[in-house]
Amino acid sequence: MDEIGLKILHLISKGAEAHIYKATYLGYDVVYKKRVPKPYRPPEFDRNLRVRRTINEARMLYYMRKFGIPAPTLFDYDLSETSITMEYIEGEVLERMLRRKPSREFIENMFLKVGEILGKIHLNGIAHGDFTTSNIIVVDNKLPVIIDFGLSKRTNDIEEFAIDLHLMFRSLESTHYDIVEISKENVLKGYTNVVGTDLANKIYNKVLEIRRRGRYVRERRKK
Repeated sequence: MDEIGLKILHLISKGAEAHIYKATYLGYDVVYKKRVPKPYRPPEFDRNLRVRRTINEARMLYYMRKFGIPAPTLFDYDLSETSITMEYIEGEVLERMLRRKPSREFIENMFLKVGEILGKIHLNGIAHGDFTTSNIIVVDNKLPVIIDFGLSKRTNDIEEFAIDLHLMFRSLESTHYDIVEISKENVLKGYTNVVGTDLANKIYNKVLEIRRRGRYVRERRKK
């Protein structure tokens, strides 16, 4: 699996779409993400899909750097391997940190920053697509760094922005139910600080609409 300048150290995880490795690249600690073929998809379609997603994720990492948003630095991408080499972020996944019941002060400060970062992402015309506590790495116990831009897209559609907020709220409700209110309150506070009250209200109203639609579908399925 070695490429020029790249040395694979060990497997970090196997996801539905990609295998994630810890590696070194030109003397730097990196993450090597390789999208793997899916045997249930027609080969040509599968190949084209993996290439498109690799290009898109590399582009999104470039935009994050351009817009000053804390995210891994892109080192390289290889379309023949449908792989991306990016900065290794030394820290802990926020989802795991929250399981240890951190202080109220930590929760308030962290989710205020998370809301501010999401607001900055949206103001630059990008929706993350999978914005949850599992896709945030906390560095030095204070700085949230956003990861996994595989589903991200350029857009100014407020529904796409609302989906990001909805996904964060849903991850809190399903995994961190004891801190839901304080977390949501501070996400919205940080978000509003960046995008402004008018836009924040429009997007939050869209979040409520999405959640109503979800409840309606669930109730219909029960009948």
